[in-house]
Amino acid sequence: MTTDMNADSYVTADGRTIGPVVMDLKNITLRFGGVVAIKDISFNIREGEIRAIIGPNGAGKSSMLNVISGFYKPQEGEVWFRGSKRPQMRPYQVAQQGLARTFQNIALFDGMTVLDNIMTGRLNKMNANLLQQAIWKGKAEKEELENREACEKVIDFLEIQHIRKTPVGRLPYGLKKRVELARAWPLNRRCFCSTNRWPA
Repeated sequence: MTTDMNADSYVTADGRTIGPVVMDLKNITLRFGGVVAIKDISFNIREGEIRAIIGPNGAGKSSMLNVISGFYKPQEGEVWFRGSKRPQMRPYQVAQQGLARTFQNIALFDGMTVLDNIMTGRLNKMNANLLQQAIWKGKAEKEELENREACEKVIDFLEIQHIRKTPVGRLPYGLKKRVELARAWPLNRRCFCSTNRWPA
């Protein structure tokens, strides 16, 4: 692996291309009252890179992920995304930037099928108005078919074809976690954060 981390991109020993810095966290400090959850932490995340935050309970792992995904605003430090300093944003703005986050608790729609749950992860890619969606012709039909195709690719990749039409409420915990991952995945994400160890 190339050791020059300042280069725009490099190739790993197994042939993966790691691109430029997507997110840069500089001197992050986060406090809750008198409790310091994170103190002066800096690191960056490059395109195509997998990073892990490891530590014991209470070490600030989830707090750091909440800073990365915009749920917490640190008292000190800066978060830079794609070369721009990131201001305080609402969740939909974070999603539009291409950041995804899953949580320890499962937040799926139990009465909906696996495919329909995954399709909800692409709602920000659908721009047809209510009338177009009600008629389901033209733009609305085209958008849904394109987004369904993207979701089917994720279903194939995660090998959950056999449950694609199953209501999520009937699935065991491990498969629900995989569906949750699939729902976050199809958003064409630039950065994906999770507090979980994912079941195989």
